[in-house]
Amino acid sequence: MPVVTPSTLQEMRNRQANRRETLNFSYLGHGPKATGFFAKTFQRKPGLYARCTECGYLIPLLVQQEEFCECGNLHMMPNRFVHRLPADEIEIFKSNRG
Repeated sequence: MPVVTPSTLQEMRNRQANRRETLNFSYLGHGPKATGFFAKTFQRKPGLYARCTECGYLIPLLVQQEEFCECGNLHMMPNRFVHRLPADEIEIFKSNRG
């Protein structure tokens, strides 16, 4: 996981505030099954977000650049999703433009 500097942390918090203000989120469930019928891994689809149950950070499942949560449990890269939490603990939300 990349080093989190105070300026990076502030950028992350600003990005979260912007997401929460501009997007309406609907809870879909926990774990990979919430991303697709009988899914065994997280399906990376536009509009789906993973929420860390430890720090509450929301990360899009489909990203163009690397992103990670404040506590480091979720780390999303353009080609893969790494998580330290058990998969069934990760909450999945769908965004609906507000």
